[in-house]
Amino acid sequence: NSAGTGCTCSCSAGYTGLTCQETVEPVLCTVTANCSGNAGSVAPNAANDACDCNCSAGYFGSMCENQCTSAVHCNNNSAVVEVNSAGTGCVCTTCSAGHYGTVCENTCSSATHCNGNAASVSVNSAEDGCVCTCAATYYGTTCSNQCTSAGDCNGNAASVSVNSTEGCDCNCSAGWAGATCDACADGYFGTSCENQCT
Repeated sequence: NSAGTGCTCSCSAGYTGLTCQETVEPVLCTVTANCSGNAGSVAPNAANDACDCNCSAGYFGSMCENQCTSAVHCNNNSAVVEVNSAGTGCVCTTCSAGHYGTVCENTCSSATHCNGNAASVSVNSAEDGCVCTCAATYYGTTCSNQCTSAGDCNGNAASVSVNSTEGCDCNCSAGWAGATCDACADGYFGTSCENQCT
């Protein structure tokens, strides 16, 4: 209460004291002095004792003193960095090609994700892993399988390729036939199908 009267004063803007007898000097706010030069606007707060900064895009902090950058906040692997919804930190919204993770900390590579057997590697559509495009003769999610003449064609193929069902297709050498080049072709005979009927 003020002066023993039992009353409590609620002062109007610009006044303070027990009986609102003192004038409050208005706070002078400037973008340069109070917001590190990084605000779109600045104004005194409701109590008229400090400044509220409306930070420019990419800046945060009570004085807009922090800037969101790819180098500092996203391992230098982000194309787009924004201030988070709380205005307290940064979010890497779009990682650069070949990178993924909350702060773009992961890099897709053939050696790490595809056993070193990929023609190319990219980030998957969910942006939480990698997709391997296998080099010729390799197949599987991580390009861990390889089609070979010895392993898939009994050593009797001139060439081997991967088919659409991730199996191997044998192009048999002369004298050999069958899906795995395990039989003599028509007109050939012998233990190695080396003889030809004339």
